[in-house]
Amino acid sequence: MAFASVVRTIQQSPLTKELLNKLNKGQSLLLNGIPRLPKGMVSSSLAKAKDDNLLVVCPTLEEAGRWAAQLEAMGWQSVNFYPTSEASPYSHFDPESEITWGQLSVISEGRKEDNSKPRAIVVTERALQPHLPPPEVFESYCLTLNKGIEFTSKELDESLVRLGYERVSLVDME
Repeated sequence: MAFASVVRTIQQSPLTKELLNKLNKGQSLLLNGIPRLPKGMVSSSLAKAKDDNLLVVCPTLEEAGRWAAQLEAMGWQSVNFYPTSEASPYSHFDPESEITWGQLSVISEGRKEDNSKPRAIVVTERALQPHLPPPEVFESYCLTLNKGIEFTSKELDESLVRLGYERVSLVDME
């Protein structure tokens, strides 16, 4: 709880209100180039000002542990760690039942309607990867274009349709 009062002070600052207005307009906020502690303070202040949950995605288990400890020191009453396995997401193995149970318990603890406080969830990118398709499935949805390659119009059309594109007379959106 050492940083909880600092987070509360930042939460009530005019800058936080300005940043929330920016976020509410659909704009994004990147916190690049600053250490973990200030990132945690700013992101915690924004989430708490909105009375919302906070999700932190970390590159390693070690970094996730640091974030979890830091968020607890910032006054989050509930900090959940979404468990992961260190196995490659594409290797063939059965996930341990404890890991699956832990993941399901974090998911099922969602914010309840009984006035419970928002919570922070810390997860590693590896924990999210098993939900990605295997490389061989992903490869079938790739199209490689190199200088000098030749396609007929029909071949290119079929390839682009398979990738999810549709033919239109005028492109007016992403």
